[in-house]
Amino acid sequence: MPGIQDALTLPAEVHDGSRPNILMLFSDEHHWQYSGYAGHPVVKTPNLDRLAAGGTNFTNAYCNSPLCSPSRQSFMAGLHAHRAGLWNNCCAMPENTVTWAHALSHAGYETLLLGKMHFNGYQRMYGFDRRPVLEGNDYDQQFYSWGMRTSHDWTWDYPVERSGGIRNLQTAGPDSEERQPIFRHDYRVTEGALEVLREKAAGGDDRPWAMCVGHVLPHPPFKPRPDLWELYRGTGLDAANPWGEGLGECDRSLRAYLGLAGNDYDQEQIRRVREAYYGLVTEYDEQVGRILDCLEETGQAENTVVLYFSDHGEMCGEHGIVGKVSLRESSVRVPLVASWPGRFPAGGSVSAPVSLVDLFPTFLELAGTRLPEVLPLDGRSILPLLEGREPAEGSGRSVFGEFEGEGWNHPRCFLRDGKYKYVHNHTSEPELYDVEADYLELHNLAGRPEHRETEERMRGRVLSSWNPEEIELEVLRTQARQKLARCRNISQDLGW
Repeated sequence: MPGIQDALTLPAEVHDGSRPNILMLFSDEHHWQYSGYAGHPVVKTPNLDRLAAGGTNFTNAYCNSPLCSPSRQSFMAGLHAHRAGLWNNCCAMPENTVTWAHALSHAGYETLLLGKMHFNGYQRMYGFDRRPVLEGNDYDQQFYSWGMRTSHDWTWDYPVERSGGIRNLQTAGPDSEERQPIFRHDYRVTEGALEVLREKAAGGDDRPWAMCVGHVLPHPPFKPRPDLWELYRGTGLDAANPWGEGLGECDRSLRAYLGLAGNDYDQEQIRRVREAYYGLVTEYDEQVGRILDCLEETGQAENTVVLYFSDHGEMCGEHGIVGKVSLRESSVRVPLVASWPGRFPAGGSVSAPVSLVDLFPTFLELAGTRLPEVLPLDGRSILPLLEGREPAEGSGRSVFGEFEGEGWNHPRCFLRDGKYKYVHNHTSEPELYDVEADYLELHNLAGRPEHRETEERMRGRVLSSWNPEEIELEVLRTQARQKLARCRNISQDLGW
């Protein structure tokens, strides 16, 4: 077996300047259908549309956990949440976690992070060479950690009402002209990205670069810019199953946790939420446009792989849920577009199931490097799909995702394989959907005799590598640690 340093040494042929730059446009909470290129009849996203027109759209892309921090850290580490110990928005990756930023830096790239990645605890770099614009928060601070708070505690009886969902329904509407602090910070992130692109074009550093640009948009609050609120006023579409009829125990618990189980709302409020969300998506699209324009104006577009993706979706009232943390498609399915002029098909489409953990091995392949064999990843490069070495419908590809956070006091996971999606709810009933024919997941096929073989096969695959009893015990241990040893925001205290 090659030594660790050998695994990180580049083959000679990749030193010829042909390796592309990698630009990641990373949004927060973007529903996979809420873009023009995805076929939405109302939402206007001209810049994402042109990116998709010049690249390839992955129509069955997923996050690996439908909450900011576990999803983002799974993406960074290339590992499923249970393998990395990431259960909720308060968990911090171990400081020696190997990320794609470490790997690309070893391979000769300059790695940069601007804006949100939702790192927690004392560590703030995780392999990045530079963070020109740090994270922002609701108080307009430039750096923050969630380590000061604790997560939803599974030792409490569920549901513990948070009321965030009903509050969002009741308060959706236009923002002030000066915008929420969290959204103002997004403009700083964009300006930082433009500055880096101009710096790179000016020369002086011949290394390829990998830059992740993390915006908060279109994450709630549902407070779009006033002009965008007016643009979409009266266009909100009705949500499917707005009162949550026929849901299983887990999603009923989630609705109660969000303060929505009493159905103290109406379709007009849901339409207002959707109108506000349309505006947030369009505002994000404007930021994308500025960055893509600068990439072209600085002459770097031809040798830059651009990827657009989001950390999870947004239910927007479907099944009577507002927010995420459900395992339903609108929560776990995400947009993913990849573009490289002349190399990836323009206007292409890939239907193979893929997920965010597939991006780490993709970056390694683009950089012509690899990790040591003792550090296996959970993903699989998507380059064969983009370059025609693998059929667009996939070759035995499947996606695994999980959630061990709030709204249900036990582990949950899903497996997408072919047209079927199996949901395993520890201590509660399973679910099975044909998401090609029923992407709204209105018809649970679990328990039906004609689908017994599929259900048993997928359950066996899930439980062969994911042990809910062990995971539940570790989550409880983690929550106990968080209550007794909260991580003070040392980074801010030290003036970082």
